[in-house]
Amino acid sequence: MPASITEYVPQFAASGEHARRRAFFVWCALVAGALALVGVIVLAPIMLAGGWTGAARVVYLSFHALCHQIPERSFYVGNFPLAVCTRCTGLYTGAAAGVLLYPLARKLTRTDAPARAWLLIAALPTAIDFTLGITGLWENTHWSRFLTALVLGAATAFYIVPGLVDLGSRGVRQVLGKLYSTDRGHEEVSHFG
Repeated sequence: MPASITEYVPQFAASGEHARRRAFFVWCALVAGALALVGVIVLAPIMLAGGWTGAARVVYLSFHALCHQIPERSFYVGNFPLAVCTRCTGLYTGAAAGVLLYPLARKLTRTDAPARAWLLIAALPTAIDFTLGITGLWENTHWSRFLTALVLGAATAFYIVPGLVDLGSRGVRQVLGKLYSTDRGHEEVSHFG
């Protein structure tokens, strides 16, 4: 297969202090977004308990397209299930942890992803837990679903963060370039007008 189909090719290659700052800014936005997503998942039952049923309903309906939301397979806060099942909670929590801890394992300016074999290895515990549960050979639990998915979620961060940092850095560069050229255009107009 051509490399363009099988391999991610970074779209923005930069080095130096500006690249590090841009990558850090994008990473901070990713951390905030990932933590906010996990927060919304946990906040849904709290909103229900507090009488904010309309807002809670929006959250539950938003996640319904991504998760089966079977109450028997969900963690509870008070008397209400989280917005997603235990396996999805593990995926989102693991991804948030992976994004948060990413700079401890790799430089933010790196735009290459690890070998795909690592993602397959990280998916293996979830696949085994799911398969054994479906076949009846193993009675998977809330914690087996959560913990196996936690590993997979954390691993996905190492494939998502490089691409989003790359795209975000390129996007910031393009926006700043357009702002700069727009400002210069106004200065030139004011000199001639």
